[in-house]
Amino acid sequence: MSEITLAERIAHAPASCGVYQWFESEGDKTPLYVGKAKNLRARLRQYLASDDLKTSFLMKRANHILWIATDNETEALLLENNLIKKHRPIYNVRLKDDKQYPYICVSMSEPFPRIYLTRRRLPGNLYYGPFSKAQLAREKIQLTLDLFPLRRRPLKLPLARPAKPCLNYHLKKCHAPCAEKISEADYRKIVAQAIEFISGTDAEARQKVEARMHELSAAMKFEEAAKLRDVLAYFNERNIRPQVEMRESRLDFDVVGIYSADLSTLKAELSLRDEDITLKNASETLRFAQVCLLKFRDAKLIAKENFSLTETDMAAATFSDTDFAETFFRDYYLNMLDLPPYIVLPEGVDLSSWQQALHDRDGADVRVLSLGDFSKAVKEGHVEINPPALMHMATNNARLVMRERLLSENLRNQRVGLRQLQKFLNLKEPPEIIECYDISNIQGTDPVASGVMLRDGMPYKSGYRKYQIKTVEGANDPAMMHEVITRRLARIGAGEIKPPDLIVIDGGTTQLGAALKAREAAGLKVPMIGLAKKFEEIYAEDGRVLRFDRESPGMLILRRARDEAHRFAVSYHRNRRMKRNLKSLFDGVDGIGEKKRARALLMLRKLDLGEIKPEDLAAKIRKETGITAESALALAQKIFSGLPGQ
Repeated sequence: MSEITLAERIAHAPASCGVYQWFESEGDKTPLYVGKAKNLRARLRQYLASDDLKTSFLMKRANHILWIATDNETEALLLENNLIKKHRPIYNVRLKDDKQYPYICVSMSEPFPRIYLTRRRLPGNLYYGPFSKAQLAREKIQLTLDLFPLRRRPLKLPLARPAKPCLNYHLKKCHAPCAEKISEADYRKIVAQAIEFISGTDAEARQKVEARMHELSAAMKFEEAAKLRDVLAYFNERNIRPQVEMRESRLDFDVVGIYSADLSTLKAELSLRDEDITLKNASETLRFAQVCLLKFRDAKLIAKENFSLTETDMAAATFSDTDFAETFFRDYYLNMLDLPPYIVLPEGVDLSSWQQALHDRDGADVRVLSLGDFSKAVKEGHVEINPPALMHMATNNARLVMRERLLSENLRNQRVGLRQLQKFLNLKEPPEIIECYDISNIQGTDPVASGVMLRDGMPYKSGYRKYQIKTVEGANDPAMMHEVITRRLARIGAGEIKPPDLIVIDGGTTQLGAALKAREAAGLKVPMIGLAKKFEEIYAEDGRVLRFDRESPGMLILRRARDEAHRFAVSYHRNRRMKRNLKSLFDGVDGIGEKKRARALLMLRKLDLGEIKPEDLAAKIRKETGITAESALALAQKIFSGLPGQ
């Protein structure tokens, strides 16, 4: 039960572009299938519900999933292509001619270059792409040829004798280099403009197109203006140079991305809640670290490897990324036989001493460089690589894997906790659905109750319920608990809702006894316990008082349920008291008549006044009534400060 299922792992995948690999088991090196996706999480979820025959066969064998996040779809399709060629997965369709993705080619190797679509790349030419769809590339080629009078016919120029100009020449769509109507130098100038256009760097051309579009629109020639609008859209969609494959380079190197943060920074940057991190003794000084290694061979990204480093409770200021990187080098590169010529580290991480250590080990010729030094090296070697983009990819993947790791670890802890509760409370099965109930009132006024639900140890907001006490007068918490549990069990007995695996009562033996009487009257057998906050004691149905390690995963689940029920009940009680006293609070406020008061009251009744700030409430009151900002703020403060218990 502690193992993470595919569905749970997929739920933690990023909603970004990337490549995924299905494996038969976690230790396999060769994937069953490699695919790409614009949204990894959405695409992987489709595999779990697909009735496609091929997918069904794949999912019968697939038990493990890995993914690599990329910055754009172009990088994803290139990386997918690299991995398919390297591993040749059995479930990937392989065409016999092994076609590549399409590129836009500018044939600079010819005296009079052409622009055309190709799937092969030859030296001496310029290539733009690749494109996931050939149609998109064709549209961009056509757009370029419409704007620039370049030749279209695949002739080998210059010809032995000048040819007769074709129709494109008479339509002013070509300067007819085949008929020697333009010199090579002048033609090359037009080609240079077209290259700037394809690269999306010709600002002057963009301005001309934009001005012409506005002229046509003012002249009500909307169809022609729409065509130019599409041209502008092309400028906005500038050519994205992929970073997972570099052209005309045979370089081998590793990029080491590191993500580390203390607890508060981690929760803020990874959008994690307190309940998403269930590490024991998770203090603010705890520092987390994750390493992502991107392996490039022949300047192609062929693999991503993730390494989790043990959390340390040393102060963040005393344990740096350099320390984490050195730990990684010690455990990984000292045992590695096939070292690349370059190992690239983030800026500020200095491990230059390891360069000599790796050389002394087996004579390996390897350079350990910072990002800045590596950028200088590739620039001096005229290699077409963007090191900062590669490091960004590595660091981003480390960050995403860190989030997935923490969420998965949290899920494992919940499962361990549920099994602990099963054993400790003598339940038949781990309690997948837990409900917890609490009462809130002030000396019997405005009595309410809350019921919260946990599924697999985590809050399930759709299962939360609020109760107004209807049959009890005065401060009698046990009687109120009896009423609430009676009402809940009545719905369970009628088959309207599924019974929970465990009901937790916030309180001691008295409140638990009242709940057990309600259960006996309903004729049901739902397990119940009481949980007192003072000493964190568990009260069993048979009268025993149980003490559980308060920091154990099982006890953390019970405490989460109890604290959430208490928070929900107090919030609901505060809300009711506020709304009961709202009407009188409007007395004496200038500028609010009966109609405005009615509108304001309707607005206030819809708000959760326990979860809003006075200044935000003042803004809403002012918008609804039209009174001055000072009067609105005074009224909001009166609402918050003038009520009992505030």
